[in-house]
Amino acid sequence: MKLSRDEARDLDVLEQTIVEVGSYLAGRDYHAALAGNISARISENTLVCTRHGANKGALTPGDLVVCDLDGNKLGGEGGPTSELNMHCTAYRVRQDVRAVVHAHPPTATCFAATSTPLDKLMLPEMVVLLGPVALVPYATPGSKQLGEELSRYLPAHDAFLLENHGALTAGDTLWQAAYRMELLEHNARITWMALPLGRPFALNPEGLEALLDIRKRIRFP
Repeated sequence: MKLSRDEARDLDVLEQTIVEVGSYLAGRDYHAALAGNISARISENTLVCTRHGANKGALTPGDLVVCDLDGNKLGGEGGPTSELNMHCTAYRVRQDVRAVVHAHPPTATCFAATSTPLDKLMLPEMVVLLGPVALVPYATPGSKQLGEELSRYLPAHDAFLLENHGALTAGDTLWQAAYRMELLEHNARITWMALPLGRPFALNPEGLEALLDIRKRIRFP
């Protein structure tokens, strides 16, 4: 594998950040045991991702693998995550996406496991910081079909419930993708607690559009 000097320097930074992000999310019980995966784009056609079977709460740079967007391994020890295709799909469809996190935050995953969309509670902060959450129809994890299903929702969303599977978030940095995963779980938890109390407040189209306009104008770290 040949990387330019700048790409090699970027890879070092990305590897250390993936280690930190993995620890952060595992500390919130979003990555249980060996489940979940994390990746970041190095260049237009290369990415670095967690290897298959890596413990996201105890990652080291040795747990990371470099691949191209066709799924070919270019460097690192072990094999890439079995769900590499999902990550590659995000990078192919969205040139602006620089990082992808797949995890299983408990409350959000309950919504995914019951095929329940997260569209009943539209708190202003969630609309601005997270945007609308897509419910991606079930397909076998790691399959080409799952990538195809995900690709339908990628242009208009940064956060996704994967039906009967878990959650995925994308961002222009690793920390943005990680924070979006935390916001997704926070939104799910509030929705779960609010529903038994009554009908959630519904934003009218004008109110929703105003919040989405704010979202377009700000950059959330």
